[in-house]
Amino acid sequence: MTDATSSSGGLSPEVIDVFARGLYHLASVDGMDQREETLIREFLAETGSELKFEDLPGSSFSPYEAAMVLETSHIRRTFVKAAVAMVKADGVYSDAERHAVGELADAFDMSNAEFGDIEQEAAKIRLDD
Repeated sequence: MTDATSSSGGLSPEVIDVFARGLYHLASVDGMDQREETLIREFLAETGSELKFEDLPGSSFSPYEAAMVLETSHIRRTFVKAAVAMVKADGVYSDAERHAVGELADAFDMSNAEFGDIEQEAAKIRLDD
């Protein structure tokens, strides 16, 4: 079992990579909005990742890979909440986005009730200034 955090208490490079590729994938489902791009760029900068936004187009992402890397329920819930908040940042939560995030929740073995709770929590998050 891998540790999701580095010795400094932050996210491991592997977790950051999955978060970034996953967020990029979800933001691209219905066309990347400038706010979504900005949020992904800020995530990469704030985590100190060596991965750059320009590396993300063409990268692969699988909900099942995410389930293997994001091993704890806490980190999985955090990722799904961040994903929902990000895709809602453009003011639209499309059926395609909800389906893509739902596939992620399924891969994480989240119940419909748990996923609904996370969606409601994410709706309260303001990501713009």
